[in-house]
Amino acid sequence: MDGADTWQQVRHITLGMMRPINAVLVLLLFLWTFREFNTPFVLFGPTPPESADLLTVHIYNSSFITWNFGLGSAMSVLLMLFLILVAGLWALWNRRVNRDA
Repeated sequence: MDGADTWQQVRHITLGMMRPINAVLVLLLFLWTFREFNTPFVLFGPTPPESADLLTVHIYNSSFITWNFGLGSAMSVLLMLFLILVAGLWALWNRRVNRDA
């Protein structure tokens, strides 16, 4: 801290102490983006334009609009496995970073 200017204090002390919290927040925000269903469904209805066709709306359309429950459940399980994989990789990375620190 001695001899550090304001930017170095902010960068190395303040942001350095907030790094674990920010890492968890980034993971949670990434995972929560895949939960987004209400906003596009309310704005566009069950058939959104191609630019707003999120995976959750696509799963809903496959399951409840076209009555293809097998495809909808398969996509839901694959989405869950992907999110578990991302969270597991994040946990391994976080453990390695904390062990080296």
